[in-house]
Amino acid sequence: MNTLPVKNLLKVLATLNPKKIRKYYYASFVPVLVSMALIMQSCLLAKIDRTPYHQTDFYQQFQQQINEVNTDSLYTKTDTIQAGWAKVNITPDEPVAMAGYGNRWGKKYVSVHDSLWVRAFVFDNGYQKAVLLTMDMLIVPPEVTEALEKRLPEIGFTINQTYLTATHTHYGYGGWAKKLVGNIIAGKYRDKLVNQLISRILSAIQQAEARKQKASFGFAQYHAGELVYHRISKQGNIDPWLRVFLIRQQSGATAVITSFAAHATSLPSRQYILSRDYPGALVDSLEKHPDIDFAAFCAGGVGSHSTGGEGEHFEKIGNVAAALSQKITYNLPAISTQYHQKLASVHMPLPLRKPQWRISENWRLRPWVFYGLYGNYPSSLTGLRIGDVTWIGTPCDFAGEMMPAIEKKTNQQLIITSFNGGYIGYITSDTYYDVDHYETRTMNWFGPENGAYFIEAISRLANKL
Repeated sequence: MNTLPVKNLLKVLATLNPKKIRKYYYASFVPVLVSMALIMQSCLLAKIDRTPYHQTDFYQQFQQQINEVNTDSLYTKTDTIQAGWAKVNITPDEPVAMAGYGNRWGKKYVSVHDSLWVRAFVFDNGYQKAVLLTMDMLIVPPEVTEALEKRLPEIGFTINQTYLTATHTHYGYGGWAKKLVGNIIAGKYRDKLVNQLISRILSAIQQAEARKQKASFGFAQYHAGELVYHRISKQGNIDPWLRVFLIRQQSGATAVITSFAAHATSLPSRQYILSRDYPGALVDSLEKHPDIDFAAFCAGGVGSHSTGGEGEHFEKIGNVAAALSQKITYNLPAISTQYHQKLASVHMPLPLRKPQWRISENWRLRPWVFYGLYGNYPSSLTGLRIGDVTWIGTPCDFAGEMMPAIEKKTNQQLIITSFNGGYIGYITSDTYYDVDHYETRTMNWFGPENGAYFIEAISRLANKL
């Protein structure tokens, strides 16, 4: 290396007094920094796009997608629906990173309080088949959905016949996300874990299909507003309903699928113990009832809802589960069931704005930054019609506060669940879009006006079914 230029520079600097050095610094270096900062800002940041959603290109794409939804299978001559169910343990074989809180930084769990499961329900009317899967996980990760789509044909199903959801426990395992944001929430990606999970999901579907029988179906909902509260605003609307889907096989075997809108976050974030939280305790309680052979839980509109109830930690889990279980078992004899033929499963692509991950009220990171940190995954709404009940799956933490508006537009027996195999952050009421809160600022990735957009999209898809 030639050191002469360096020596000459030192000699020059030695002749300067401190005032001249400061003058030189401010005259040359600071403008360079300012210029670099401006360049970086233009590359990284942009203003929030507040174009009304009805005037956007993605809305025009949505109009095309909803018009292409075909429900002819509902009215094809079919046989009575058969239904079967099964569960498979998906607890990892060894301690792995937990998923649910960024402050864990990928730390592994140290013990298992209760095992994690995937529960599968297969429905078949001789013309159409469908499967409903719910997993004791934070979400159904996009990476898992992609892997499942490749493997389902091995057992005679496709992803378009598959309705996905999760219990949304924040005390499950991770290792299923490839990008930086996913690594922070769920630890480093492990291909072995994903493959193991897929194999167990396929096993659960096969077992459920082997056990299917002609079945009758019923629906009920019970008020449980005392067990949920709005965590963005004390004055916010809540979805207080515990929804119950009852399946009774010809043999007399009975299964219930429940859905509720309270977040499964009853334990401290630094609790390094695997647990299904209150959804798992609820399912266990129901399966101990003499008239219920099998139970499952699906996270409802948890986007802005936290769990109420008395007690702390595992005591609270037990109290909430007991209260919900009692509402179901006490009213179980009053739920009437009927045989049905109508069965349809729909996956409708859901166009969105370009991502707008905000750093302030009016400024966002550019899409390429978001895609680099999180990933670029397709989104969709999923629909499942079983007899008189319509299920709609959303690719997000969907906020239950929007349920009343949707129910007014649909006027049908409706169950809306979160985490359908894609993930686009939180979808909350547009009332809160500019509120500086975790759900509405950090986790609202594709707003504004996604509240109104989802109300319209869900209502129109439900009415199609």
